Amino acid sequence: MSVRVVFMAMMFCTAMLCGCSKVYMPPVQVEGVHPDYGERLRVLTKQYVAIDDNVTLVEDERQSDRKLQLQLVRDTAGVVVVFEMRKSKDNSLIWVYRHIAYDPNEFIPIVSRVSKEKIR
Repeated sequence: MSVRVVFMAMMFCTAMLCGCSKVYMPPVQVEGVHPDYGERLRVLTKQYVAIDDNVTLVEDERQSDRKLQLQLVRDTAGVVVVFEMRKSKDNSLIWVYRHIAYDPNEFIPIVSRVSKEKIR
């Protein structure tokens, strides 16, 4: 077996043993904002969520307990960053967090706060 297969199997077993919450993150929805900013927000969120031992990001929504939808919406003052956590089974809303970013560099503190306080 290759090292990659063994590593993936170990990660899967670890996630199963620790009772981690499995979260699916679909592509970012953008309105009036360049898609590159959406991808930047998605990558930052994945990096911050990966630090938390209680959450595992999965690639298939059918394998998840919850879904984290990210949105960027152009506003007159800046860009509204929206995080919505929903149950995967019935798509019911668990929580929502909105914050306005006046500059793309403000994505980092927003993602840091949400990942520490909300995504668990």
